[in-house]
Amino acid sequence: MANLDLKGPLNLMGNLTLQGASGGKVTIAGLEILVEVAPGTMPAQGSAPPVMLPPPPAGPTDPAPFVDVINSFNKTVKVGSKPAVAQGMVIQGSTPTWPGMMLPTQGNNPPVTASGLPINVVNDQAVIFPSGGSAQFSSSGQT
Repeated sequence: MANLDLKGPLNLMGNLTLQGASGGKVTIAGLEILVEVAPGTMPAQGSAPPVMLPPPPAGPTDPAPFVDVINSFNKTVKVGSKPAVAQGMVIQGSTPTWPGMMLPTQGNNPPVTASGLPINVVNDQAVIFPSGGSAQFSSSGQT
């Protein structure tokens, strides 16, 4: 397996499909690129503290820390068949319930971009709207 490792600054434009050789991953400076996945995919891409609704002393309705990226603002640059994440929307919960948004990348520097938006990589973060909690991504979703 050979990874396809991109190094910035690059601006990927138009319809483009990236793929590692022989089942390898697509990375930026050694960090896997995040891709969109279906809500509730296991294993989850990331985790966040539970959303405390209803408020204490009752326990949260869905205490699961699971977070997945379900929509990228980029739809043209793909890793295999899945869009590479360049910011976008996330969802948290064992039953996907709580929405959130990807933050700009911290690990992709100098940035490799998709139509001008920096591509997110493993270890980047998102904010979950109802709680303001921070989610961190430890898995890219690449297969």
